[in-house]
Amino acid sequence: MPLRRSHAALAILLLLGACADKPAAWLNTVSFTVAPAANDSTPVAIDVVSIRDKALVDQLTALTAADWFAKREQYRRDHPSTLDIASWELVPGQKLDTQLPSDREAAWAILVYANYATPGPHRLRVPDTRTLSLSVGDKDVELAP
Repeated sequence: MPLRRSHAALAILLLLGACADKPAAWLNTVSFTVAPAANDSTPVAIDVVSIRDKALVDQLTALTAADWFAKREQYRRDHPSTLDIASWELVPGQKLDTQLPSDREAAWAILVYANYATPGPHRLRVPDTRTLSLSVGDKDVELAP
């Protein structure tokens, strides 16, 4: 009997390992709340990037927002079928709830880049969730509770 349990446990672990090696990040809606003095009272460009190429995840998570926005068009040209990029330009004091296109595929990771005038990474990795709420603050963007 103990041998069967260990075989069953091993089978479950193998199944979980196989499932873990598939893209699982998915996002349906994004909500933004922008602080009245965000980005020195100027608009903030925000990109939500879904990465469907596992090899790109480490490369893109190493980029600051400034690097991302400088190289975005080249990434878009180099990876047209493996990157989904949703972009907004938000003004201070704005609130926005938006749906992402329903035809998007599961991703290995989803990143948020916020193009602030101040130095800093201004990058977030989105946790596994279907709905994302972001607080666009004076100096940085963060996940809203």
